[in-house]
Amino acid sequence: MPYVTISATKGLSADQQRQLLERASDAVVQSIGAPLASVRVMLHELAEGHYLNAGKFNTPGVMFVVELIEGRSDELKAALILALHRVGAETTGVAESEVRVRVIDFPKSDMGMAGGVTAQAMGR
Repeated sequence: MPYVTISATKGLSADQQRQLLERASDAVVQSIGAPLASVRVMLHELAEGHYLNAGKFNTPGVMFVVELIEGRSDELKAALILALHRVGAETTGVAESEVRVRVIDFPKSDMGMAGGVTAQAMGR
């Protein structure tokens, strides 16, 4: 774990999608030191009319939601936010003002791991 969910407005090429996934994974590894084997990244392309930004439909946008097991410092999370923000803008061409990153910390008792046990039970 961490889990990264990327939501992006429609129109990215297959190459941009692949790069967005790969570069987001790399950004997580490099910024917070997560082992590559634990990083999961999903990309959701939003259908036409499924994004409302400041009262306007279909403006370009990218949002990263990162779910982490609690315990990382504010400095590491800030580095992660910056790294993903850069990946989003550089990879998609979406204006930096329209790229967002949210980090959600989960208590170890609330994060399920492989085998159906909590992170706490696994000694994380």
